[in-house]
Amino acid sequence: MHNPTFLDYERDGWQRNAADYDDLTFPATRQAIGPLLDSVGDLHGRRVLEVASGTGHLAAHAVARGASVVGVDVAANMVTLARQRVPGATFQEGDAEALTFADAHFDVVLCSFGFLHCAQPAQAFREAVRVLKPGGPCAFTLWYGPEQGNPYFRLIFETYQAHATMDVECPPAPSMFALADPTVRDPMLRQAGLRDIQTQDLAIVWPLRGPETVYAAVTKGSVRARVLYDHQSPTVQQRIREALVAGTMPYVRDGAAGIPCPAVLVTARKPS
Repeated sequence: MHNPTFLDYERDGWQRNAADYDDLTFPATRQAIGPLLDSVGDLHGRRVLEVASGTGHLAAHAVARGASVVGVDVAANMVTLARQRVPGATFQEGDAEALTFADAHFDVVLCSFGFLHCAQPAQAFREAVRVLKPGGPCAFTLWYGPEQGNPYFRLIFETYQAHATMDVECPPAPSMFALADPTVRDPMLRQAGLRDIQTQDLAIVWPLRGPETVYAAVTKGSVRARVLYDHQSPTVQQRIREALVAGTMPYVRDGAAGIPCPAVLVTARKPS
């Protein structure tokens, strides 16, 4: 019997999450679109590859800035939604770690919160560099983790640590937040062939629609947290729900726009 790989979990998870992505996750990730596109300069007439293109929002903005965009995503449902949203771009299923494009094919490579979902991010960076033209930029965003001062993810992780059974059988996977650490990320980028690495902190806020916003995002808008949740007993699932709601309530009572969820924008360049 085939043992599911981490890629299988990610593909199946985003297949399942695609219909809810725009409601549950995009309100947060949309806040990175402007800075991400600004970081690579004028896009008019440039050929752009978007890795992990999701439902097509970043591609739509890049097209509006004059770019010719190709988006690649591991989940077919995401590709379908992106094609519907952005008929002026091209979208296809694909693996960031094994791109099907020729060497030096694109002027720019972009990725919005996608590299952190790769089983082998170093290989994904190598592939990005391979298809990038000399002198071209690669820009991507990453979430900071709980230990790096992210209250949104701290709430989720502390809830799981307090209530969930963590010894769920899943394929090995890198830490979701490892790449936000420059001592982990930057050597990978340099070994892949990127230089002039620069970062910009993004003060993203995860918008709240009510006290169950985080619970909904965990159970319908994530992959790893959702798999872990699904493997818990109904009693534990209820405890997780109650804890997430309780942790969200102070922000709701204070009338906050959302829970701080800081991220980092990384830009680097392939030497000419």
